[in-house]
Amino acid sequence: MIEKSNRLIGILIACVLLAPAELLADLSVETQSMSLRFSDQGSLIEAYVCYPDCRSDSARHMRLSSDEGIVRFGQRLESRWVHRQGLETANSKESRDSQGRNSLEQGAHQHHFSDSSGQTITWIVPDSGYLLEARVGQAGESLATESRSLELRAGEVFKPRPAPGFGGWLEQVRYVGIGQDGVLQVGLDEEELTQLDVEWGGFRNRFWTALVSGDEETVFEILTGEENSEAVLRRPLNQASENFVFYLGPVEPTALAAADEMLEEMLYAGLWFWLRWICFGLFYLLGLIQSVIPVWGLAIMVLSVCVHVLMLPLSRIAERFQQQVNAIEARLAPELSRIKKEYRGEEQAAKIIALYKTERVHPLYSLKSMLGVAVVIPVFIGAFDMLAENIHLLNTGFLWIRDLSRPDAFASLPFSLPFFGSELNLLPFLMTGLSVAASAFHSPLALTPELRNKQVRNMLLLAVAFFVLFYTFPAGMVLYWTTNNLISVSKSLGKKVFTRGKP
Repeated sequence: MIEKSNRLIGILIACVLLAPAELLADLSVETQSMSLRFSDQGSLIEAYVCYPDCRSDSARHMRLSSDEGIVRFGQRLESRWVHRQGLETANSKESRDSQGRNSLEQGAHQHHFSDSSGQTITWIVPDSGYLLEARVGQAGESLATESRSLELRAGEVFKPRPAPGFGGWLEQVRYVGIGQDGVLQVGLDEEELTQLDVEWGGFRNRFWTALVSGDEETVFEILTGEENSEAVLRRPLNQASENFVFYLGPVEPTALAAADEMLEEMLYAGLWFWLRWICFGLFYLLGLIQSVIPVWGLAIMVLSVCVHVLMLPLSRIAERFQQQVNAIEARLAPELSRIKKEYRGEEQAAKIIALYKTERVHPLYSLKSMLGVAVVIPVFIGAFDMLAENIHLLNTGFLWIRDLSRPDAFASLPFSLPFFGSELNLLPFLMTGLSVAASAFHSPLALTPELRNKQVRNMLLLAVAFFVLFYTFPAGMVLYWTTNNLISVSKSLGKKVFTRGKP
């Protein structure tokens, strides 16, 4: 009995040792932009993606991985699969298909998986770029009796990085649908939406995305729910033969446009079109500055200076309106103070309106001072979104800042504060300190001391609000706004010195 058992074990070991390697091991494929690992049944189970190039020392990396496969096609597990590797085509010239996507036929390797029942999966992997193509086939009539589907899964490693406070707004994973009607973004916890009817469907975080497109616009099923923490997207395989194109790569304009111009629509998708233009303008301006000053932190500071210079004409108009409002407030202040002391209710309101008529002042005259805010806010939003999604800042250091895409983390605290976290961020303190200094230099000549103190108080409250808002935001954003505050202080100090020097 023991001899028979030993003989059986020996036969099994021999079978394992003599079996073809492709039947026993996963397949690894290396390109300039990706490192891929396929199971012996053709599922993509791991993708290590680099930007801009895996050979670069400064490359940014993202690892997509799932035990169940990042991309799987619902194969029958009991089937015996065989892998064959195709030859690289000689012509490396890229072309476009009817939908505007890059055709991967040329300049790519083919990996063909098939089983005895007629199921086939052919992966076409280019030497560079972030597009992959999968061709799924089924011979015979067995497809009609089976429920097979394409499944795109994010895996645990795609989950957002932990971030305290308002920084958690940025660190989210969302479903993305891109079609002729625009871009739809869905949170993983939004239970009311379970389908995406689009040309491209997938998911994204701040810097990376995984998307799939079929032969035509189609309906993708998505897994959502209050307790859901992983993005899963499915589509039934209804045809005997179907082709899919996948984009696994960075959320970056050049890389997205190289795959499909439609994919650029996912950038800053939550903004109005004119705000998106501001974002793209700032993105390319920052890139131009960085090509001259190859330090991203300095480039962000110079960007803030350049934006300030470009906005000087509008800023001067806003300052002129503010001076007019200050002059009117100073002229009306004594009489308004008397009316508020002597009258109440409707009588007070009537007296104030009568005063406005006598002085020929519109009751909404103070709205003129809002022009300065109206000029700043769109640019602020544009810079905010552009720096939040700028993959060039990922893992990029500056001074004591290890990563401009994260809070600056000057020091670790021995405790954790609610909302603020367990790290001391220095940049928000510098930013707020400059705001306080600007308020100290704020002394419009037209204002009475009482009105000046009121404006200074409002400036201090705004500085505190910005401190709370920005404390857990990425250092790149805070650096931009800190530089903006430094410019304001420098201007105020220069005006004060210049005014003192006048006779």
